[in-house]
Amino acid sequence: MKTASYLQSGNEAFAKEDYASALAWYLKGLEAVRGDPDQLADLYGNIGNVYGATGQMDQAVVYYQKAVEILRREEDYGRLGTTYVNIGNLYTDRQEPLQAIHFYKQAALLLEREEKWEGLAVLYGNLSLASFQAADREGALAYGEKAMALAKRLNRPALLADAAHRLAKAKGAAGQIETAQLLSQQAYALYAQLKDEMGCAATLYHQTFLHEEKGDLQGAVRCLEQVVAFDEKYALPKLSENKARLSRLQARMKSHLK
Repeated sequence: MKTASYLQSGNEAFAKEDYASALAWYLKGLEAVRGDPDQLADLYGNIGNVYGATGQMDQAVVYYQKAVEILRREEDYGRLGTTYVNIGNLYTDRQEPLQAIHFYKQAALLLEREEKWEGLAVLYGNLSLASFQAADREGALAYGEKAMALAKRLNRPALLADAAHRLAKAKGAAGQIETAQLLSQQAYALYAQLKDEMGCAATLYHQTFLHEEKGDLQGAVRCLEQVVAFDEKYALPKLSENKARLSRLQARMKSHLK
């Protein structure tokens, strides 16, 4: 088989979340590649994706950095920017926002230069989330607004949903609860339209917090009940935590109704 075939087979397995098979195909591709920098960068980046998806962050960074070296040498700035985004995402997932922001800002310069607008819309949303994690409310709002403006310009439902959700979180943290609720409801409607149940669950989880901030315990319970239903359906890791929180909310609601 040619390297391109190994890449394609690996990508198909990755799309099915069969990460062991994907990694096996990509490693076969490494054995077969004959110095083509494009294919080598793809293979390293995709191996990084596999390790990232399976929680092996250190290994993921090693392979992303291998891709970075090639892409720098080839002056392939668009793909280099995307690789920096992937590295930033790893640090965001590990709750290391300052590291994430470092890579995201490098990515932003490159994606802006290459006019990769869709990638930038996603990146600004990620920068908003990382700024939120770093307790930088002004940064979270500013990047959230940039993500929303670009998503509106591109008019892509998936981008709009993500941008609305990120901006809702930033607005909520800034105490703008009514605006945050409106944005979160917009995000939920878009995720529902896209049949993205994980997106729906994420917005409902945030709306639980917003209802609590307003003292609306019934609304909080209603949202969290739906989140728990998603957790149960997909056996998600926060099931026990969310069920315990729901029990506490229900107890508080009953106490207030007496």
